[in-house]
Amino acid sequence: MSASTLLRLLRLPGSFLLAEPQDLAAAVGEGKGNLPLPQRVFLEDEGATPVRGFPVLLNESSAAMRRALEGYVREESAVELDRMRGLKPDRRRAETAWAGYRELLTEATTNAVSSSFGRGFSSIFWLYHSIAVSRVFKQLPAEVLRHDLDLGKKHGAAIKYRVFFRYLDEVLALTYDIVQRAARSTEDNEEELFPSVLTRMRDNVLILTEDHIGPDLRELGGYFDHCLKIDGANLRRGLEELGIWHAEELRTDDELRALVRSLLGVDEIGNPWHLLVRPQYVSFLARREGYDPSRFLPSQMVQVWERLLLRLKEFELLADLRRYVVPTEAQDQRYKCAGGFIRGIGPRSKEVFLSPSTRPLDFSSPLVVDPLVRRFGLIYDITDFSSIISLLRRSGSTAQDLSFRRIFRFQRRVNRIAGEHKAQLEKYLGDGALYSGRHPRQLLAAAIRVQRYYRRLLDEDFPFNRGMRIALNYGRYRLLPIETGHRTHRYEFFGHGIVELTRLVTGKTTRELEDVRNFLLAQGYSADSVDRFFEPVSRRSVGAGRGEEDRPFYAFLDNSGGLVNEGIVATEAFVRKIDDLTRDRPAACYVQGTQRWIVFDLEDEGEALPVGLRRLGPARLKGLGEVAVFELVDAAEWRRSRLEPLPPERLSKLADDAVATSGRGLTE
Repeated sequence: MSASTLLRLLRLPGSFLLAEPQDLAAAVGEGKGNLPLPQRVFLEDEGATPVRGFPVLLNESSAAMRRALEGYVREESAVELDRMRGLKPDRRRAETAWAGYRELLTEATTNAVSSSFGRGFSSIFWLYHSIAVSRVFKQLPAEVLRHDLDLGKKHGAAIKYRVFFRYLDEVLALTYDIVQRAARSTEDNEEELFPSVLTRMRDNVLILTEDHIGPDLRELGGYFDHCLKIDGANLRRGLEELGIWHAEELRTDDELRALVRSLLGVDEIGNPWHLLVRPQYVSFLARREGYDPSRFLPSQMVQVWERLLLRLKEFELLADLRRYVVPTEAQDQRYKCAGGFIRGIGPRSKEVFLSPSTRPLDFSSPLVVDPLVRRFGLIYDITDFSSIISLLRRSGSTAQDLSFRRIFRFQRRVNRIAGEHKAQLEKYLGDGALYSGRHPRQLLAAAIRVQRYYRRLLDEDFPFNRGMRIALNYGRYRLLPIETGHRTHRYEFFGHGIVELTRLVTGKTTRELEDVRNFLLAQGYSADSVDRFFEPVSRRSVGAGRGEEDRPFYAFLDNSGGLVNEGIVATEAFVRKIDDLTRDRPAACYVQGTQRWIVFDLEDEGEALPVGLRRLGPARLKGLGEVAVFELVDAAEWRRSRLEPLPPERLSKLADDAVATSGRGLTE
């Protein structure tokens, strides 16, 4: 994660970490591994700009792990108390508590490491779990105090750090073992599999033992005594005195103000404390005339402060980043979380529901994130693209270059239209592309806009002029993470949803018969013999589309149930989602020969986009059986015609009634 990305995410400046790239770069550090980037989290209406976060599913397993952690720390602290009382400690209860916690931690860590594929799941897990760990250890001295007042006052902090370091050793050994096994099975690098966030927590005790540190450092008394082995009271007192002197110097010393502005690039000094937390700034002050080491910080303590400052910045960075964890609960097939856990949405109700398309991280699941998603898909395909390319090869280099430039501009414009409708490009398919989206209205509007653009190009002698097919669906897709470089990845769509869309734009089901026909002709069979051989099949595939080809874009089912798509088609699942958006809105009927179309307005870019809809019926698609299919058309030209108003009803129901009224059946 780059410093510029973090600047946009974190609430800065903090007590120690400043809103400056160089300060963040020092906190991020080189060679410590990437930090996970909060992903986009859509709220249930999906209408607003998504917020950022790490949605983590809370369930019985996560609650049990938190309870097991608390139980283990409690038993270990009891062992330490017995030792201080001069009693022989009984470690059996602590070992039993650790075994229970270890089992749950092993499951979560194994799932996170083995399912990550470059996505940083193990680091996200430790961002999430460190919230519970830091709270448990922060509260441990107070827990010891409740059990033994005298020993708690004297040794509460010492017990905290003894238990913590024992805990950290056990966790590191467990994680190293899991990473080694995973590396052997996946042939990955162990260093890349090990959670980078845990590496930081290993090197910086503050991250796992504190949840907040104020500028006065009051929370760090035990840390100073038992980790740094210094007098924390003297350090705090020296910093306080230094702050008073420094503020006065800034007010009265023009030279110091000029140096600060020129060397540090500070236009407005503002809060003097933000200068003291700059690396090496206190070292600079210690060399100025008037600096009193006996009153402020002696030279040795200045170096302690500079090293501590880097740890404080890193702590504040990780503490702020783990506030992006969004604890999520499943409730009646919806994902609910407390509004206060979602950053960036302002005052909200106590409970906020996330989009159904949200895939929270479940560390009790072997996959962590379910790869199966439901998405709206759009695919377009240029008719006879390969044949046109073959012809262009014989047309000379000038014609080829011009044609390829035009198809490049066409694809770029299509991609721009899709982007304007919040559709995401998933893959190019040579003569087309696959897009996914979260809203059916936007994808349908994009399909109409793309078709209009293609029709305009036909009037400008576009070389790929034999037609264009578009298909829309709402289906099941699987997301396969693909690593594209060092610690970077993307998702590849595959699964039933893509197969369905591909079949919907393939064209005539007799296309495979054409391939066989061409093969027989190439083998020397006469055209008359081949035509006679395929005549029974060809006869079944004609008739249903009579008159359809008169339209610029069309779709129909042939007599054998094969889909002929030279326009826009959609599955019934997609149309039913459009139903939900247009319910109780006015619709009309347009009669064209023996066809009855349902016409409705689709809101897009501040205007009403007229769309015609009719049910084609169950299409027989290779490998999928029968799929209910609808045709959708751009109905802009029908506005000048007389339309028959229809009562408010679901579009799919109106389309069914239109088929029944026509008296033609589904195959006409």
